[in-house]
Amino acid sequence: MRWIILSLTLIALVGCSTTSSQKTKPKYEKPPSEAITAPHSIDYEALKNSLQMSREREQLGFSEKSFNTCDAGYGYSKSQNCHKEHFVVIHFRLLCRDSEGTISTILTEDDLQPLDRRTVRWTLQGVQGTVQTDSQGYGQIITAATNSQKSQRVKLAVGSEFLYMRANELQRIITPRPWCDADRNY
Repeated sequence: MRWIILSLTLIALVGCSTTSSQKTKPKYEKPPSEAITAPHSIDYEALKNSLQMSREREQLGFSEKSFNTCDAGYGYSKSQNCHKEHFVVIHFRLLCRDSEGTISTILTEDDLQPLDRRTVRWTLQGVQGTVQTDSQGYGQIITAATNSQKSQRVKLAVGSEFLYMRANELQRIITPRPWCDADRNY
């Protein structure tokens, strides 16, 4: 008799727990705060003008200005994920010389050739992009980052050639001969 009562009790408990878990099992839904959103597009040119960081292409070098993303506009949300970022503009000029290795003569403009209309791939602390140089070899990197980029290393690459420099030292870059013919884009 004990055996029958114990068996019936055990069956009832197992039956209730199975039924209950099937009825109460919720569907998984992400809460709104974890919802995946489409990446937003930032208008860097408009932001550059708004932050008064526009300058002539011949004014080479690094400039940086911090801003609050919720006050910026131009693709940044006015109410979500507000934080401070650093807007970075780097103007540079790429030139190549008709020699390789160390040279003992002083280079003049006649010895240099602009890397004109070249696609330059750049990387700055994990952020990367491409820029097209103009007919005189001038290019401009524009980006934003959560930390100051002043002392970070920039990688510039044209074709299979590449170099590293500190962001605040990037200005007029004279490269050796292999760069002259790297990745011609006409």
